[in-house]
Amino acid sequence: MNRNEINNFLIKTYKFIESKELKSAFDSIEDIANKLQNWTITDKLNELRNNYKYMLHYLIEGSNDPEQNKIYNKLLRDTYKITADAAELTMREGSPQLFFEHVRNSSIKAPISINDYREQIKKHVDTIALLSLFDSGEEKTNRTNQNKQEHERIVSDMFYFVFSSQRANDDIIQEYSHFMEDEVVPIDDKNMFVSALMLNIMQRFDIKKILFLLECCSHSNMDISIRSIVSLTPILQLYNERWNLYPEFTSRLTLLSDENYFRRRLLISIIQFIQSRETEKITKRLTEEILPEMMKLSPMIGKKIRMDEWMGETGIEDKNPEWQKILDDAGITDKLEEFSNLQMQGADVFHSTFSNLKSYPFFNEMSNWFLPFNLEHSQLKGFLSENGETDGIVKSITNATFICNSDKYSFCFSMMMMPEEYRKMMSSQLGAESEELKSMREEEFTINPHQEEEAICKQYVQDLYRFFKVFQRKDDFTDIFALPLNYHNIEALSSIIFAPKNMEKIALYYFEKNHLIEALSAYEMLANLDVTTSEIWQKIGYCKQQLLNINGAVEAYLRAELIDSNNTWLLRRIAQCYRLLKKPEDALLYYRRLEKLHPEDLNVQLNIGHCFLELKEYEEALKNYFKVEWLDDTNKRVWRSIAWCSFLSHKFDVSQKYYTKILEDKPNAHDYLNAGHVELCLKNVKDAIIYYSESIKKMQSIDSFKKILKEDNEVLRLAGVDLSIIPALLDKIAYDLI
Repeated sequence: MNRNEINNFLIKTYKFIESKELKSAFDSIEDIANKLQNWTITDKLNELRNNYKYMLHYLIEGSNDPEQNKIYNKLLRDTYKITADAAELTMREGSPQLFFEHVRNSSIKAPISINDYREQIKKHVDTIALLSLFDSGEEKTNRTNQNKQEHERIVSDMFYFVFSSQRANDDIIQEYSHFMEDEVVPIDDKNMFVSALMLNIMQRFDIKKILFLLECCSHSNMDISIRSIVSLTPILQLYNERWNLYPEFTSRLTLLSDENYFRRRLLISIIQFIQSRETEKITKRLTEEILPEMMKLSPMIGKKIRMDEWMGETGIEDKNPEWQKILDDAGITDKLEEFSNLQMQGADVFHSTFSNLKSYPFFNEMSNWFLPFNLEHSQLKGFLSENGETDGIVKSITNATFICNSDKYSFCFSMMMMPEEYRKMMSSQLGAESEELKSMREEEFTINPHQEEEAICKQYVQDLYRFFKVFQRKDDFTDIFALPLNYHNIEALSSIIFAPKNMEKIALYYFEKNHLIEALSAYEMLANLDVTTSEIWQKIGYCKQQLLNINGAVEAYLRAELIDSNNTWLLRRIAQCYRLLKKPEDALLYYRRLEKLHPEDLNVQLNIGHCFLELKEYEEALKNYFKVEWLDDTNKRVWRSIAWCSFLSHKFDVSQKYYTKILEDKPNAHDYLNAGHVELCLKNVKDAIIYYSESIKKMQSIDSFKKILKEDNEVLRLAGVDLSIIPALLDKIAYDLI
């Protein structure tokens, strides 16, 4: 069976289990078990099937077994497990996926444990401490570099060992605990362990490992705690349907949710994952709008701005105001300001830049994508200069909280490829800014004590984003950034998410990022929690309106209006929805209320006219239209309304006057069409043909024109036009256009 067939088997069987159709699930597993010819799977399947039959028998007999629900949940858990095992056995031998490559490699290596890796790592840490006592010299340098490289290799091996490991038992979990609790093991190595554990759980559900990851979330070290919480977040999504089967997990999660730091960090993680969905849009805007505009502008800058003026005695502080005008006129200033605002809001604005810098051999190694940034890494050996010339860059990189670990490595490798003089120049420029960046960061952390948590979380989410989107073998993994935005529906998180303040924050992020289906669901949940503010009902209404559920939108808006009766935005929305529902009389009531609040608002007057027009009260409509024109004779929108309303009320001379004005100012296809109608009613057939021909040219299709003209047949008939002339007119036009 190929990968697609296995995936289809998993999707189908998991759906059977989720819907409690266990017989169908067993039959599906049996099909693959017969192909496997694996007695372990077959025996386990038969055992599950027999247990299920016994349970059904007792259920039908009406036996009251207090353990029945517990037995049933265990059946479901075991069925999930055997489904995954059957799929894995099918793929283990020949699958080219990275996970199965490492599973096969592990099976042919000498047995090893996480304790063994812990001891090896500690040995190298001790060696580093010992080498620090040596006098400086070539021998110390060589031995230090050798020890460093060996340590990096061991950590990488440990990463793959955890990534491809089998399901854990209590002994293995105890080894994991010793590894994470050992104070000699470096924090960076523990962080690598957490990332490998996340990837392993994504490949194979393992409740013992998940419970251990949950324990890591409460680690005393903030970096490890946050990395664990971020790693837990997609796992909660992936296995959302299973958590009710594992009360030991949900109870532990609920208990941990009592901790302020956990609630806060989990919410930060969720917000960052929601924020990450904007990355592709931002990347597209940068590559298709902002950067091309700047490239277009570069020749102009070259001519208008002399580089010696920038670098002259006056320095760059005394910039020529004409330079700014060039940027303003080209619209670059607005785009750069938008870019800056996006960065301030936490958007991942550097993905487009650094995703193109992941071709270095360093990134061919999967484990390196999860490395915390460390300037002492052996592959950055050529980056640091002994004379301190790169100190400026070093400080800037170290202090940059807005660049993730993966991108910092990319930056360093790029710098190493530069000629020496460019590196020196960049280092001197960055050096002056690095202290300012550090000062700004410290100030931010003082103002917002949780700013550091947010920075660490954002960096790691961005590291994950680059791995799942850019890594050359990314297709071997489930893309956690393509999972449904279901955070508000994860029942296991109810103790955190269902807190109104947290739900409002998540709903707002959905809403602001235009995830309207998810925002609607979240706001409706808030409404059910009796959080009945006008704003919530307004947003429910807005989401429904944007999703074209106009009746639902009106209902929500009316609820909001009960709380905030004179909200101008709300009254406009209600009126607009009634017009969309073809209820102009109801819309008119709300526009009249708006008129009392804003008597000089021309849009309100215009819409009142539209309501009268839809009610076929043409005289009343014209009164409002002429009022708008009288108050603002430059309002060209009202001309079309006057012209069409005059036509419908058979005031053809007035209509002709206004269409003449309209056709003088960038007319569209409908303007020519309607002007032709007026001329036809006035018996000016030649002029009608001219206007109809222009309309066809604008539409670039005579068939489209005929379709629209046919829709106006009844209007033309009521205006006194003999419709029998229309076919002849169309033929005449067709001949003229040849």
